[in-house]
Amino acid sequence: MSFATSLYETLKKSLHKYEESGGNGSDAYCDAPQYHPMADGKYLQVLAVLRSTGLISKPHFQQRSLDACARIEKSAIKLEDGVGWGLGFSWRNLSPTEPFLITTAIVTRGLLDCHHQGLASDRAVNLLSTGAAGLVVWIRNNSVVVNEKYSLPVYSPNIREPIYNAASYAFGTLKLIDKSEGRTPSNIDTLDVMEWISLRRVAGLGWPYSPASPIVDLLHQCYILNSLADVFGAQSVEKECAEMLSQFAAPCCFSDAIRLVMSKEELSSKRDIPWLRSLGDFQLELLPKRARLWSLGELLVLLSRLGEEGENSEAWVRQARQVAEMIVSRLSAEDDEEARYPRHTMHAVHGLASYLALLRKRTQKNTNTELE
Repeated sequence: MSFATSLYETLKKSLHKYEESGGNGSDAYCDAPQYHPMADGKYLQVLAVLRSTGLISKPHFQQRSLDACARIEKSAIKLEDGVGWGLGFSWRNLSPTEPFLITTAIVTRGLLDCHHQGLASDRAVNLLSTGAAGLVVWIRNNSVVVNEKYSLPVYSPNIREPIYNAASYAFGTLKLIDKSEGRTPSNIDTLDVMEWISLRRVAGLGWPYSPASPIVDLLHQCYILNSLADVFGAQSVEKECAEMLSQFAAPCCFSDAIRLVMSKEELSSKRDIPWLRSLGDFQLELLPKRARLWSLGELLVLLSRLGEEGENSEAWVRQARQVAEMIVSRLSAEDDEEARYPRHTMHAVHGLASYLALLRKRTQKNTNTELE
């Protein structure tokens, strides 16, 4: 069996399992099985990729997307204007109905991607419209000042921190919506704010989680880089992606998170960190944790995009193959706990779908194979 066939079968089985569950399952932060709007947001992105490359027929795409929209509509949380989405479970002692910026952005992006592939039911159009309105009002009314010129939207109504990846995903999604509708950006400062976020990067590495955090993790690097590519084009992030990968890559896998430590601070040996690297005025503590499935999935989305649109496409395709193999292996393993988590799994499947789409475009084959 070729790797492409193995990838296709893994993707197909993972989608079937997800659809059989109705989008329900446990989570790394909640053992009780339940519905996860973020997973359905990623599921819609998967369906849009598959439809764009002819891997699912129009009727199957429409029905699966509409099923997800029905679930998404039930879980929507009313905002001042429009709607948002949350985790569906309590986290940090917050209500299960607490909306989160990143979840709202991912769901809205999934709706937008499916809209571009012809999903035009009243329910889907209304959800996209109200999701976009929710992002706009969030940015307008729920932002905090980060310097004398800019403000960034907070993570949630009760976690009033500006988180770089969530803000980037929200601004990037709105930029794509405005572009698709031929409008100027919903927020006139979108391009300036995204440029400001891009400059918050630690040279040679990536972005900390927030202005106050020393943690740099793989998933959120990929959210930011994909969002910057949405706004400024894929080639604008090639150098940053290469530098990020060089820091997170290990001989057998990718690390999931890095802690930034100023060189004058406490020595890392006192914190029992097995890997230590130097970067300018920083020491980088590679935390002893392999990359999570959703980190690998979002990374593969990024690498597949660069494999198609990047200046150094051949190098990105080779790197993407390695990440795709890691994901296929983990989704196929019976003892990988993360494969039970819908949010993680749909990120991973989005990566596989993006890579498969890249392969099909490169070979320019039209096999009429469909995921039924």
